[in-house]
Amino acid sequence: MINERKLRTVATISARSFSVNLDEVELPSGRVTERIRVEHPDAAALVPLLEDGRIIFVKQFRYSVHEETLEIPAGKINSGEDPEECIRREFIEETGFKVNNLEFILKYVPAIGYSSEVLYIYKGTGIISQTGNPISSDEISKVIILSFDEIRSYINQGIIKDGKTLIALYSLYCTCF
Repeated sequence: MINERKLRTVATISARSFSVNLDEVELPSGRVTERIRVEHPDAAALVPLLEDGRIIFVKQFRYSVHEETLEIPAGKINSGEDPEECIRREFIEETGFKVNNLEFILKYVPAIGYSSEVLYIYKGTGIISQTGNPISSDEISKVIILSFDEIRSYINQGIIKDGKTLIALYSLYCTCF
């Protein structure tokens, strides 16, 4: 097994929900180099499937790319919370809808080269219309419901380009797995 040994942390930047470390590491060859590691909480995401086959998306501004994106609902898992509890809570907060049935699709590491985050993706059915809970307006600008054909068109046009959303949709609809 090839292993890198951490020698020291050169610098750390901490934010409210994650931290970034610049570490000095020794490679198996003995060469010393640097690695960046983002300590990020795990997250959960949901493909909310309505009875008619349409899917609920959220539109939100993403500072890192300076634009609004169209994504499936998702959020960080709080301390002591399991992924299912997280996505049920986040779905209500982001859309005002409630999900009754969850089916685990997959888990993956979205940025394996530098982040510790693990993302759990679920398919949700038995969606109950809006609960009356206000949508988190600091985060979500709009809730959008799309048909399969609209989703395919938005992917082809580059409108839907978020990694977790694409992986979730391909995992749900692709028969190659």
